[in-house]
Amino acid sequence: MITILSSSDILRDWQKIRLKRIANLNPSKKEVASLPSDTKVTFLPMEVVSESWEVDYSQIRPLEEVRNGYTYFQNGDILLAKITPCFENGKGALVNNCINGVGFGSTEFHVIRSPDSDTTRFLSYVVRSHRFKIEGEGMMTGTAGQKRVSDDYVKNFEVFYLQKNFED
Repeated sequence: MITILSSSDILRDWQKIRLKRIANLNPSKKEVASLPSDTKVTFLPMEVVSESWEVDYSQIRPLEEVRNGYTYFQNGDILLAKITPCFENGKGALVNNCINGVGFGSTEFHVIRSPDSDTTRFLSYVVRSHRFKIEGEGMMTGTAGQKRVSDDYVKNFEVFYLQKNFED
């Protein structure tokens, strides 16, 4: 059976919310505190992440080498470049192939973690959207050549999010 919905029915199920209500930004390294220091992890400098969201996962390092001074992430996270010109060019990744499920990389990445894969996929499209990039460019702070998109911009970016589960 096919049900035809009016636009008011559709809009009623979507809620305008800030990104921080459906995802965490830059999760704590405490999550990997119990891992042995010789645990192999993926290392992602900015240059191995592309504007087309392709990633070279071949760099592997021991945890003790990268635990301090780098950004932590894990499989299922979104990486988003925060520095100019990488942000404007759309550098980012949906992380999915880290050795032992854990990675570290450039401090110039924001890490976005959501509670489920559907929300992660949705947010990966949001942060690649024209609106997100254009508004983010206008909110960058810093000096020429070293401008960055702030944590606050990402956390407070408003999206329309479907709250309803459709079950028959």
